Amino acid sequence: MHSYHNPSVPTALTIFEPLQDGSTVSVHGHVRHGHHKNFSVELLSGPNIVLHVNFRFHHSHMVAMNSQFNGMWGPEISHRNPLHHSEHFHLTIKVHMGYYHIAVNGHHLADYPHRYPYQSVQAVGLKGDVHVDKVHFEGFHFQRRWDGHIDHGHSGYNAYGTETYVAPVFIQPNFAPYGAPPPLVQNYNPYR
Repeated sequence: MHSYHNPSVPTALTIFEPLQDGSTVSVHGHVRHGHHKNFSVELLSGPNIVLHVNFRFHHSHMVAMNSQFNGMWGPEISHRNPLHHSEHFHLTIKVHMGYYHIAVNGHHLADYPHRYPYQSVQAVGLKGDVHVDKVHFEGFHFQRRWDGHIDHGHSGYNAYGTETYVAPVFIQPNFAPYGAPPPLVQNYNPYR
């Protein structure tokens, strides 16, 4: 197991090993009532957002889920938002072979089908009006140290979640299975 405690928000936290069937990412925190009036937890792969979970508190009280590839969003899936301002929460994202199982405070929220290979996920992004106490990782092999640096083959996630953020661009000509999208992604259509 590995945890990041009290990370600043916005931030992108590196995942040092590929996700696998049974891996779980848990986010513990509480909703803040601020300027943005929402917050997001994202699984990132280079410039792509493999999974976007957006808790919305203004206009519609919904949780929107989506994926973004090459700057294009897919069809959005929405569910009722179970959270309220200032409320503590425990969000879990568990990887299964065909989908992510997403739960909030121990209650099933949604099963989100994979639109992009989960093995390519490199980081967890946190942004918006949220305070995060802990991000916890389980179900990994933990065969490497999780407190170092990993070269993902791109310029990184500097300024993630801010107005100056520019998504990274992959710079390696031959992509490895982890740290960059696997080769099958070149012909992969997540929206077919």
